[in-house]
Amino acid sequence: MHQQFKVSSAEAQRAKWPHEIFLINLIFNHIFVFVATVSVVGSFPLLPALVPIISCCIIGYILIKSKQVSASDETWFIKAHWEICAQRNRLFMLLLSVPCVITVGGLWLSKTLGWAKIPTIALIGGVGLLPFMVSLLILIVLGNDSVHLARAGKLPKSFLTQNSDSQTESIEHINSSNEK
Repeated sequence: MHQQFKVSSAEAQRAKWPHEIFLINLIFNHIFVFVATVSVVGSFPLLPALVPIISCCIIGYILIKSKQVSASDETWFIKAHWEICAQRNRLFMLLLSVPCVITVGGLWLSKTLGWAKIPTIALIGGVGLLPFMVSLLILIVLGNDSVHLARAGKLPKSFLTQNSDSQTESIEHINSSNEK
């Protein structure tokens, strides 16, 4: 399931950093900040716009930083964890676009067909937000697992097999170092 590597504690610390940033976006921003801003939307109607603004900043940082790390002289282990995080970040962007489209479409449909407020909220919440929240929970679990793997000096074997063509030499070098 996972491949163990010998890494220093400093490497493990740097390898878990992208996953921690990703989890800040998911847990703090998309759950805590979202709930806090929605609870005061009557008094401050533009406050929920903070969530996508913060999210875009964090998403952009992860994508830019992962490219910088992959071009740097960091160890392959750290580069691999940044790449794993960037892949999950791209998946999150895709998953985030679905409820956005459903919300805009639901609001448009509601206005066009003259729906009441309750059916509109049910459509948007049930079809758009509920599946997103389930996938958000799954990404949080995967992110926590990645933090644990980085701390333990491990990588998922699925990642190694997916990237074996471009990184075969690096993996063989790491594996031979581990055997010594």
